[in-house]
Amino acid sequence: MRTDRWLIAALVCLVGGLWLIFAWGHGNAGFNVAIPMAATKLAIDYTSTGWPVIVGVPLILIGILLMVGAFITAVIAQFHRADELQSDSMTRLRIPNE
Repeated sequence: MRTDRWLIAALVCLVGGLWLIFAWGHGNAGFNVAIPMAATKLAIDYTSTGWPVIVGVPLILIGILLMVGAFITAVIAQFHRADELQSDSMTRLRIPNE
């Protein structure tokens, strides 16, 4: 199984969806450090509206599904044994050796 194609498609979908959402959005972020550490706070406020959300969210979901598929095929490929593959091209073509 070719896991590299699944991974490339997953990354294209994920990056495309995230880019659509973050390129046309408005927001801010704040990080406050305090003592004791329990009072440290990270606040992210982000809003994206319109067609980038309608297109971006499904792209992200498709990318996540493709990433899961790439992971599963990579795990399966680790246990797959290709007995029919041989290093010599003469034997692969079934040409008699003299």
